[in-house]
Amino acid sequence: MVLYGGPFLLLASVPAFFYGLGAAGPLATVMLLLLALIGAEFVSPRGDVIGRSSTRNFRTLFYVYVPLQLASVVWATHLAVEVSALGFVALMLGVGITTGVFGMLAAHELVHSRRDGERVLGAVMLSGMLYRHFRIAHVHVHHRWAATERDSATARLGEGFYAFLLRTLAGQFVESWRFERMRCAGRAFWKSRIVTDIAVALVSLAAVAALWGWKGELFFVAQSFVAITVLELFNYIAHYGLLRVELSSGRYEPLNDRHSWNSSNVLVNLLIFNMGRHSYHHSKPSISYQDLQYVATAPELPAGYAGSILMALVPPLWRRVMDPRARHFCEPAPSGETALREPAVPLVVAAE
Repeated sequence: MVLYGGPFLLLASVPAFFYGLGAAGPLATVMLLLLALIGAEFVSPRGDVIGRSSTRNFRTLFYVYVPLQLASVVWATHLAVEVSALGFVALMLGVGITTGVFGMLAAHELVHSRRDGERVLGAVMLSGMLYRHFRIAHVHVHHRWAATERDSATARLGEGFYAFLLRTLAGQFVESWRFERMRCAGRAFWKSRIVTDIAVALVSLAAVAALWGWKGELFFVAQSFVAITVLELFNYIAHYGLLRVELSSGRYEPLNDRHSWNSSNVLVNLLIFNMGRHSYHHSKPSISYQDLQYVATAPELPAGYAGSILMALVPPLWRRVMDPRARHFCEPAPSGETALREPAVPLVVAAE
């Protein structure tokens, strides 16, 4: 389990840098995270992650991490009322990014669980970033319609991140609402999860306002927005341009390994709970993170997760690098099936 301890160290660095370097200290956490993820691309091998095991002990990491992440949100909200504008921004970024990366990855793992208690814990983590409905849209819509135009969390070829963000924020909420309406058909809709999610968000905002006033409220909303943006950057690069072909029967071709962008870097995957094995996760979504496997035929992000996310923030650069890769990984053949061809633009190829 110690192999996946990186998120704990980075989370601990936020208060450590705040008290050690001053109010702007949490900005050092952001730089440390970027250096760790980008640096790993140069020093770490590619292939399967070591330490794969089915032991249940791997799940206990989330039982510890989620309370710590939520505690950091409360701690930062309390401090944000008193710090300078620079300190406010530093805490917002430090806590928001750790929530959006590690807190979100923990929540993602938990909401896929078959255990009721773990799914509840995942929803609690999502409450700390005002994004509880994600668990509905992700599990019940994204995993069914990923890499199609019916999924708001799949980025279209040529779509810039900022346009995607506006579309997916509204789209995932609407998808969650519609799914719950169908699930609750014949029953009182006020018992649906989406109504509960709205109520939890309103109670959370009211509690924050009562405890810390308008500045605390502003901070809580701001760090939530940072966390959500980081999550949606992950979503944006995960399936960009890899749309499945709609067949003559009206159905879509089955989702396969080439409909998700992956990162096979060993150290990076240890930092992000193995989520670089995205294709394997879609093929077996209930598999625990430590058992996700490397897929040699899956598309590989050209600059890893951190580098690709930074590119996505500059849409012209992102499109110049990624559009040729996406086109050549999945082009419709005359038969209506999918021609899986090697891209003309060189890719980073994962090692065996």
